[in-house]
Amino acid sequence: MYKVLLSKLTAAILFSSIATSAIASGITRDIRQGAGAEETREDGGYFELGLGHYSTNTIIFKGNEDDKKHGFGVRINAGYQWKGLFIDLNDDDGFVYGYNALNTDNWSYDIVGSVISPINKDRSDLFESLRDRKAGRTLGLRATGFYGKNIFQFEVKDARNDEFNGFQASALAGTSWQVRNWNTHVVAGLHYSSSAINDYYWGVRPEEVNADFAEYEADASAVFTTEFGVTYPISESWVFRGKVNYVYGSEEIANSPLRSDDTKHFIGTSASISYVF
Repeated sequence: MYKVLLSKLTAAILFSSIATSAIASGITRDIRQGAGAEETREDGGYFELGLGHYSTNTIIFKGNEDDKKHGFGVRINAGYQWKGLFIDLNDDDGFVYGYNALNTDNWSYDIVGSVISPINKDRSDLFESLRDRKAGRTLGLRATGFYGKNIFQFEVKDARNDEFNGFQASALAGTSWQVRNWNTHVVAGLHYSSSAINDYYWGVRPEEVNADFAEYEADASAVFTTEFGVTYPISESWVFRGKVNYVYGSEEIANSPLRSDDTKHFIGTSASISYVF
């Protein structure tokens, strides 16, 4: 289940030029909960199991045009923090691990790592003729600021494997407010990915050219993302969540021959009910 979830998350996140998982406890998760600086530094963990429905015009790889754009799926969210060390996997922000290195009254500074899932023949039968775009790893620094119901986050990460070396950067901001028992939130962000990352995953080298894939060199990209969501506590253990996401994508990724179309506008909706252990 984790492998499937990571694959789906990473396909979307590679597009938006973020590594899989931007945040420990995640800015979206913290915003949903109205968490402050102190709450995010406490030792402990969480585990949630639920069922949700999603609908999205996500990236479709060439040869995989029949990929489902809506359906039901199991939701597993989990994380743990101990003496500054943390690991998180959640459907808001993906997978991340790291260490909380320094704290002030309003800011937390972390060393964070994550993974970039591969793009290979498992994505499409047409990719049999292409080189495997292997998994990558990321490592970098993150600063998160807490001011009332507002959270700001800035991140810079090195991204590499044995075949490429690039970097990513992001700036996120979010806020939340209460409407009776409904917690409502908005998150927006800008995400940068260097040409080394984009060309490795989305480019087509001369030796790969065939009838289906033309030669292509991808440059650096910048992507805008935003989300509007609601959270409603049904009971002490059951929670309803819903959200709408919009991504304005990069031309560099949209024009990749690996894509089945050149869509740059992506809208997704989801709703789920989860049991919180």
